[in-house]
Amino acid sequence: MDVKKLTQCALLTALTFVVTRFIQVPIPLGYFNIGNCIILLGCVLIPSPYGVIAGSLGSALADLTSFPVYTLPTLVIKALMPIVFYFFLKKGEEHKYAWGIAGEIVSTLIPLVGYTLVGGFLYGGLVAGLAQVPGLLLEYAANAVIFAVFLKPILAASKAINREYANE
Repeated sequence: MDVKKLTQCALLTALTFVVTRFIQVPIPLGYFNIGNCIILLGCVLIPSPYGVIAGSLGSALADLTSFPVYTLPTLVIKALMPIVFYFFLKKGEEHKYAWGIAGEIVSTLIPLVGYTLVGGFLYGGLVAGLAQVPGLLLEYAANAVIFAVFLKPILAASKAINREYANE
């Protein structure tokens, strides 16, 4: 185990938890937050599986302390999201910004669909689950804008971190 990567994973887990848990706007069947942005920007900085663990665990802990019924679905949904995102990052070695944006857009469809289905299951049907879609779409649009603004500086920081790993 790499202590540096574990430390980064722990920090990203904590940051994901704090941002998701304490910066919330209520929407039907849940809440709006910028946790997805933090998860995916963190995935640019730390390698898989650390980013997957940090995103899923940080988000699940936020749900455990606010909407506990969503804890297990969140653990799964927020693990799948960075897995898809990492696929895009690996694909776009030469054009990381463009592939990062594409990865953000595609990977955030997972929670959109996932939470709609889980909400439908928990609250009595797909129509109930669909009640949260407008709020989730607004959340994902806000996350996408914030992600696009911060991706270039995070990519630059990522290059420095990767050089440091290569020198070890």
